[in-house]
Amino acid sequence: MSKVLLVTCPQCGEEFEVEVPKMQKQPRGCLAGIPLEEMTYEQLKREKINAGSVLYKAKKRNAPEETIAQNQERFDAVVAMLAEKRAEIKAEKEAAKAAEADAESVYAGEEDNGDI
Repeated sequence: MSKVLLVTCPQCGEEFEVEVPKMQKQPRGCLAGIPLEEMTYEQLKREKINAGSVLYKAKKRNAPEETIAQNQERFDAVVAMLAEKRAEIKAEKEAAKAAEADAESVYAGEEDNGDI
């Protein structure tokens, strides 16, 4: 679909029609078909906001229980996946800190007490 605009030339005053294509919306997150497991942490945060908004609006407009249940399920799944990603990120940071501490102790001339 496109939109036709009537444009007037500022120099000659002549009017002509310009056909402008309508921009297509690009769905994001679950709507774009990206599974929750493949989303990045930032995408999951955005998906949580979207899912919460959809759930809130469904409750406000007194949507059927089936719809509210589906929206609640989507929101709960996003929250669970977000918690899982947070745990992964925390574990990665702790592993990096431990590796950094081990490297510093080796450079400082301390003996490593780990299993080698």
